[in-house]
Amino acid sequence: MGTVFSAATALAVTVAGAAAALSAPFGAAGNGGQYLAGHVLLGLGLGHSIAILLRMATRRLIARRSARKEAVVTAPEPAQLATVTVLPTRPPAMAPLRGRHAA
Repeated sequence: MGTVFSAATALAVTVAGAAAALSAPFGAAGNGGQYLAGHVLLGLGLGHSIAILLRMATRRLIARRSARKEAVVTAPEPAQLATVTVLPTRPPAMAPLRGRHAA
């Protein structure tokens, strides 16, 4: 959930920055510094997006490496295996249905 929220926030900041940069009258000479603020927000949004992608790639890489190590380390030996008997399941007890449940 945190990744989804972070991605949505980064996208919103990026879109807001692009909109602020485009809405500045007369380009960089606009009143209130909209052009500069737009580009700052645009950079923040893109920076957040890149950080999210790097974090996801790092997590996947670490997960793959740890899964490979566990597969090599925890390979069971044939002497350690045990036989397990499975009993058949009992059918559920059927009580007569009454009232509206009978339909």
